[in-house]
Amino acid sequence: MTAPALRVLLRIRILPGREAEFEELWLSHSRTVRTFPDNHGQQLLRLSGETGSYTVLTDWTDEPTFRAFEQSPEQQAYLQRLWPMRAGGEMQLLEPLHDMSRERELQEENR
Repeated sequence: MTAPALRVLLRIRILPGREAEFEELWLSHSRTVRTFPDNHGQQLLRLSGETGSYTVLTDWTDEPTFRAFEQSPEQQAYLQRLWPMRAGGEMQLLEPLHDMSRERELQEENR
């Protein structure tokens, strides 16, 4: 499997009272995202002590495959449902340089 060359960081604020709806929508959509072969995983994180402030991390093979996903009918349908519950947010594209996770260490040891 190709190592991810792109990590997407999405900060999103959800309107008060719509947090559970958002989390449910995200979980449902995450199953679809996993079907894209160039997606290497994703996480939904909530800012500790705050309601409605989330971070989504998702790893992709590269920027072109992520951009293709963004334009996919599946992602566009998700965004149509997401926008009415969104209070704001921002996206950043990050280039992973070093992975010092335990999982990566185990992969290296097993080579």
